[in-house]
Amino acid sequence: MRELGLIIGMRGSVERIAAGIAATMAKRPNQRVAPEDRARSALRERRAAYADTDVTFDVDRDATATESAQAIAAWLVAARGVRVDVGGDHPYPVLVRAGLLDQVGTHLGDLGWSGRVAVVSEPAAAARYEARLVRSLELAGFDPVALRLPTGEAAKSVRSVARLWGELAGAGIGRDGGIVALGGGAVGDAAGFAAATYLRGVRVAQVPTTLLGMVDAAIGGKTAIDIPEGKNLAGAFHPPDAVFADAGVLATLPQRQLSSGLAEVVKSAFLADRDAVAHVERALEPVLRGEIGPQVTTVALAAEVKAGIVTLDPRETGLRELLNFGHTMGHAYEAASAYRVTHGEAVAVGLVFASALSETLGLAPRSLRIDLERLLARARLPIRASFSREAWTYLQRDKKARGGKVRWILPRRVGLFSEVTDVDDTALQEAARLVRGRAA
Repeated sequence: MRELGLIIGMRGSVERIAAGIAATMAKRPNQRVAPEDRARSALRERRAAYADTDVTFDVDRDATATESAQAIAAWLVAARGVRVDVGGDHPYPVLVRAGLLDQVGTHLGDLGWSGRVAVVSEPAAAARYEARLVRSLELAGFDPVALRLPTGEAAKSVRSVARLWGELAGAGIGRDGGIVALGGGAVGDAAGFAAATYLRGVRVAQVPTTLLGMVDAAIGGKTAIDIPEGKNLAGAFHPPDAVFADAGVLATLPQRQLSSGLAEVVKSAFLADRDAVAHVERALEPVLRGEIGPQVTTVALAAEVKAGIVTLDPRETGLRELLNFGHTMGHAYEAASAYRVTHGEAVAVGLVFASALSETLGLAPRSLRIDLERLLARARLPIRASFSREAWTYLQRDKKARGGKVRWILPRRVGLFSEVTDVDDTALQEAARLVRGRAA
């Protein structure tokens, strides 16, 4: 049925469906099955078919013509996709659409790539998506070779990247081809750094397979690896030739990972304006339910916010530091947990801390923090936490500190932020108390 076009579904309660069945059965007096039983049976038997829809309306409330139009428009956006352009000295597109994995080869050919291409991935992403990506490259005339990095932060070790350099050389990767990074943020960082340094720089394309990667890590050209002294302390700016955000892969993510990516989406909305916040508020539940239209438009919105900032400040000399909103305490909290919390969960806590600190310093009203907490909670992210001694120690080592002072990106209102450096310990502890949620 899908090849015929748009599939529209209607979702309702058993009681609503039973009422419709009862009206039909009144015309058929020989029917003996109770309407509620028939409704439950039909829903159970047809669950898979009912789930395979492009647009779903809730018949328990009357959808207005505007809501119907918005739902159909979202489906059309999902089908056709969205292109976000990153400007600067090395402009490139961020393409957002379901099914992009199958067209990466064609797009890279259009960008002038040729010859041998390395698909660099990690085991989980490779198992799910590598075959489709490799097939796409082969159909476009490329000669792809698949290379592996370890899972998670282990991908970003000096040893892992040194081994990758050797494998790139052994595979004969040259400047006519390049590296296609397939996976989450760690793979994108490590493969991007390898591309920046191998042969003094080869092309790279990013194919993120997590929501966090699509809305943040893959965009901007920052690449980095870890050294014993700290995370992301060796790196380079090396923009990709393109970012391919296939929203279709989000259906394979566990809920915790999907929620983790939403932390960066909420951050982007608060950096932008109230319209962006309103969009995210409407989209959160549909995104978590796996509705492809809202997923595409939400990824595109967050990508557009980051692209606009990166275009104006590609080397992070000023404006781009806005993107560190929530990351100062977030990184410290993440590191102190020994990475038991996800990056997005740590950023969520960091966003709440930054808004609490702004409130404590009299820069922002309490309502801003409450609004932020409400959105994060709806995204199923943590908004309460306690900070260990280790977290405060990591905070003092923040790589963005200057002159020994930690720099904070603090909100004054949606779309308006300040950089603050002179923050005393009393204010920090009061903000921490607000994040703990305890009375004074």
